[in-house]
Amino acid sequence: MNLRMPDNLKVAYFAELEQYHKSMRQERFTEAWRFLERAHVIAQYHPVPHTGIHFRMMIFALRMFDARETLGQLLRLSVGWFGSLMNRIPVGNTGGVNVPILASLPIPADLSELLSAADTETRGLAGLRKSEAPEKLGDDATCC
Repeated sequence: MNLRMPDNLKVAYFAELEQYHKSMRQERFTEAWRFLERAHVIAQYHPVPHTGIHFRMMIFALRMFDARETLGQLLRLSVGWFGSLMNRIPVGNTGGVNVPILASLPIPADLSELLSAADTETRGLAGLRKSEAPEKLGDDATCC
């Protein structure tokens, strides 16, 4: 179970959220959504931030009057946290309804080192590799 988000992931996660907020203030909505997707790729390994991203995605969809995305985010809010808790997620999935809910995607190149413990070789649902997770996560990491 991945209850605690390590500091290096937290920093990257909050940096993406900061860029999201900046883009929203500037009304650059396509760019703002991209930052939410990137934050999702980082957060999906940990239940609390993963759920938080889907909540933000739902709020974004409501602001954009996008009923399809809003409904899709409601579904993801109801089940995504459990996948994170059990370390069974579609690695690299960006979290929006434009991507099937269980589809794994390549991790963006600039996030690949940050997410080096992600199991990108397993087909289907994966998560953090068990052999690397403890050293990558660190014992002093705290959740968001």
